[in-house]
Amino acid sequence: MEVRIIIETTFENGTTKVRRLGCLSHPFRRTQPEGFGLLLEDAKTILGQLQNAILLDQIKEVSEASKICPDCDRVRAIHDYRSRVLDTLFGRFQVKVPRIRRCACNARSDVFPGGPLLPLAHFFPDRSTPELQHVQAELGARYSFRDAARILETFLPCAKQVNTSVRDRLGRVAREIDDIEQTEPVVAAVAEDAPALTVFLDGAHIRRRPEYQKRHLDVVVGKIKSHDKCRRFGLVQQAVLSPASQLRQDLRALGWDHRQTVTVISDGEPTLPNLVRDAVGGKVRHILDWWHISMRIQHVENAVKGLLQARNFSGVSVLFKRPAETLRWYLWHEQIRTATTGLQWLMIDCARLPADDRVVAEAAGRVQARCRDLYSYLANNMDNLTNYGQRHRRGLPISSSRAEGCVDDIGNTRMGKRRRMRWSPKGAHRVAVVRAAVLDRRLNGAYQRAAA
Repeated sequence: MEVRIIIETTFENGTTKVRRLGCLSHPFRRTQPEGFGLLLEDAKTILGQLQNAILLDQIKEVSEASKICPDCDRVRAIHDYRSRVLDTLFGRFQVKVPRIRRCACNARSDVFPGGPLLPLAHFFPDRSTPELQHVQAELGARYSFRDAARILETFLPCAKQVNTSVRDRLGRVAREIDDIEQTEPVVAAVAEDAPALTVFLDGAHIRRRPEYQKRHLDVVVGKIKSHDKCRRFGLVQQAVLSPASQLRQDLRALGWDHRQTVTVISDGEPTLPNLVRDAVGGKVRHILDWWHISMRIQHVENAVKGLLQARNFSGVSVLFKRPAETLRWYLWHEQIRTATTGLQWLMIDCARLPADDRVVAEAAGRVQARCRDLYSYLANNMDNLTNYGQRHRRGLPISSSRAEGCVDDIGNTRMGKRRRMRWSPKGAHRVAVVRAAVLDRRLNGAYQRAAA
C-alpha cells in the first residue's frame, strides 16, 4: 500500500498552488503488527514537511502584502533578502525573508526608526511561534524543565530542546501574563449585585538556592472565590516590586472594586492578611481557619487521654475529661470566654496533681503545654474568631482547605522538597504564576488576547 500526500494552497488573490509532500509505503506482506497505521516517526516527518510548506506560503503572502505602503498605497521596493531561523512546534526552519525599503511618505517610523522593514520580525520577535512558547511554558509548569524538553522531543517533530530554553520561555510567558493582566481593562461590578469575595491564603516552603544563604523560600499561594468564579494565584514577595499590586490584579479579574467586602481565611500568620489589606487598601474581614483550631484542640484531647490512662493517676477524671470534650463545642459557637476559662482551670488542675510519680508529672506537663499553646493561639487571634457553626449552616466557608489544595497544586507538586530542586525567588515566582494560569486554564486565553 502506498499513500501519497498532496496539499493545495489557495491564496487571497485567488491563485492556487499544489505541492506534493511525500509518499508512505506500507506493504502488508512485509509489515509487522506494530507497523500498521500511521507511525509516530512518519507523522513527525509529515508534520515537518507540512509546516515547512505552510510557512513558505505564508511568508510569501505576508511579504507581498507588506510591499504596499499603508499610507499612500504605493509599492515599496525590496532592499534585500535575509535568512532567518524560525522555531516552531513542528520543527526549526531556515526561511528567506525580504527586507522592504521605507516609502518616501513615511521615511521614519516610531516603531522601527530608520532602516528597512522586516515584516517577519513583527510577528515573531523571539524567532519562535507563540504556540511553541505556550506549550513549553505549560510543560515547564507541570514537569521539570528537562522532562518537558524530553516530552516535546518524543512526541513532536520540533528541534532539539534544551532545559534552559524551556526555563527562559516560561519566564518570558510569566512576564507576558503579568503585563496582559495589568493592562487589561476591568469592568467594575455593581456593589449591590456583587457578593463579597473570599480569599483563601496559605504558604508553601520550598528549597532555596544556596547562594541566597537561606534554607527555605516562602511562596504565597491561594484562591480567590466569588459566587460563580474562582481564581488561583501564586507569588513570591521577594521577587516582585509590589506584591500588593500583583494580588490586586487577581482581585480585579474577578470583578472586585473598592466598595466590595473582602474576607480572608488563613491559619493566623499575620503577613498573609496584611498582604490582602495592602492590596485592598483598607480593612478586610479576617477569619481564623477552623481546621488549625480543631487540630490544636485535638492535641489537648490526646494529651488529656494520655494523662487519664496513666497507671498512678489519682485525680478526678471528670475534671479533666469534661473541659477537653467541651472545648470544640464552645469555640464552634463563639463562646470564647468560656473556652479559655476551661483551659485555665484545666492547667490549674494539672498543677495540683502530686509530683511524686514521674509518669503522671510528665503527662500533666504535656497537657499544660498543649493548653498554653491553644490559649496563646486564641489570644493572639481573638479578633479573628467568629461563629463557625452559624457560618457553616449558612453555607459560608470556614476553612482554608482550598488554599491547602493550592499548596499541593502550585507549590509541592512542581517545586516541593521531594523534587530535589533549589529555586531562586524570581524563578519560583515565574513558575508559580504560570502554573496557576495553567490550572485555571487562563494561559490559552492570555495568548488569544495578546494575539488580538
